[in-house]
Amino acid sequence: MRILLLLLPWVLLGGDTNRDRATLAGVKAINVVVDPLDPQLAKTGLTDAMLRSRIEERLRKAAIPLDTSAVEFLGLHITSMQVGKSRLQMGQSPYSLCFALGLYQPVVLVRDQKIRTSIPTWNVNAILVVPLKPLAESSLSTADQLADIFVNAWRAVNPQ
Repeated sequence: MRILLLLLPWVLLGGDTNRDRATLAGVKAINVVVDPLDPQLAKTGLTDAMLRSRIEERLRKAAIPLDTSAVEFLGLHITSMQVGKSRLQMGQSPYSLCFALGLYQPVVLVRDQKIRTSIPTWNVNAILVVPLKPLAESSLSTADQLADIFVNAWRAVNPQ
């Protein structure tokens, strides 16, 4: 008898404090960027385009302005690892996924104003352990949850 365990995502709100939310105030529009997925995840049917589309849909429904040329962007990065005891079990083993969603904004270092970069000024993370079969659906659901947390943070400092 085989038992599969599907854990609901554990969402960490470490970057969703009032101070973090304040960095969202006044942002005119954002772009959505999803980092390329591990090729093993692509084999499950999950694509970065699917994730980007789902996040953009959530933001549009919330009337958050989207602009592909905006310098501020909501970025999603997924780190994955298949959990298995041996190489023989790797094809059937569940995946451990870490989702990181953050709003990246351009910054200039105070000590050297020639150094410019983009950093997440607001972020949330989720950890998910899921079997291979429902991986794509569970990943999309987790991306939806994180996007909803962003929408709430955005609305808190950008009232309509």
